[in-house]
Amino acid sequence: SASNVTISDCTISGNTANRDGGGIFCNYGQHSNPTITDCTISDNMASDSGGGIYCDSSSPAIIGCTISNNTADGGGGIYCDSSNPIFTNCTISNNTALESGGIAIYNSSEPTISGCTITGNTADYDGGGIYCNNNSNPTISGCTISGNTAKYEGGGIYCKDNSSPTISVSVICENAPDQVNGIIGLPEGSLVSDSCLGSNTTGA
Repeated sequence: SASNVTISDCTISGNTANRDGGGIFCNYGQHSNPTITDCTISDNMASDSGGGIYCDSSSPAIIGCTISNNTADGGGGIYCDSSNPIFTNCTISNNTALESGGIAIYNSSEPTISGCTITGNTADYDGGGIYCNNNSNPTISGCTISGNTAKYEGGGIYCKDNSSPTISVSVICENAPDQVNGIIGLPEGSLVSDSCLGSNTTGA
């Protein structure tokens, strides 16, 4: 509750939550904004949301971290609800969830995601890499989003219900069954292609 701790050079692994936040839980309604740097957050499980990290009305700064092999019902790697976290130079990989394998972004959240690699994440429904819902507007720049998988839509990125991400200078490729879904137009200065070596396409 309203905690602004610093967590650095740690390994947070093999933990289980009966509800939210298998590895790290930032308390809902209490605006906890930790700074998490150079950590490995892996092999954690949440029965509900946020296998690796769960944020509700909290905006942590997460820098240089590896968030991998976590599982949850929603947001295998990260779940954001009414939150504006900053992710910088992170690797978010091989996480699994029913909805959004990598990052789930809900309810007017506006995270900033820059210089990150989001790869190998899996969703049983939509949004393999990133899932945006209910007026959520992430800013994504300088990222590589590749090799993610969804069963239905948005292998790389899936957005719905008035969510409008701003995407620039990123590579979105080799996701299945599609690259992006629910996004109008080609992200500015980005490669969106079925092949990571291909030319620019709409990818939707």
